[in-house]
Amino acid sequence: MSKLKKVKRLLLATEIDMGGFPVKQALPTQKVDRVDPFLLLHHARTQYYNDRPAKTQGIGPHPHRGFSPVTFVIEGEVHHRDSRENNQIAKEGEVQWMHAGMGIIHSERPSENLAANNGVQEIIQVWINSPADKK
Repeated sequence: MSKLKKVKRLLLATEIDMGGFPVKQALPTQKVDRVDPFLLLHHARTQYYNDRPAKTQGIGPHPHRGFSPVTFVIEGEVHHRDSRENNQIAKEGEVQWMHAGMGIIHSERPSENLAANNGVQEIIQVWINSPADKK
């Protein structure tokens, strides 16, 4: 039988603005530096609406280079499109992993179905640094 350990302290995430998209950032913060290979840890819970197209909601096209964003879909769906012609929807309980070694442009939007149904999307995303020879 293993002995349970007590939580010594809690470090609260900081709410930040990612280009008009509010997220809670748990890593890095003023109290916790980056812990290589983990560059960033975000949590977002977002309500989408049927009053405009899904392709105008969420995170529009933006570049990444030299790391792998890994998105855990807790609730809802995430529609990923990128400059390498990938196009897929990750659903609740699924994980979407994208290697952005030499560079990629991608978007993370709600699916048409999620927006049409005024759905909620909840994700956790961690950015993992790529080895130098993979950038």
